[in-house]
Amino acid sequence: MTETIVEIVEKFLAYSDEKLEELAEKNQALKIEEKDTKN
Repeated sequence: MTETIVEIVEKFLAYSDEKLEELAEKNQALKIEEKDTKN
């Protein structure tokens, strides 16, 4: 394992950002669905 801690952390942060964006999109879609069903 030749990766430095910095490289591992950078990968992890990039991965986390991607996941957060995905979750935010799903959350937004759910909110829109909720509004549609209430009206």
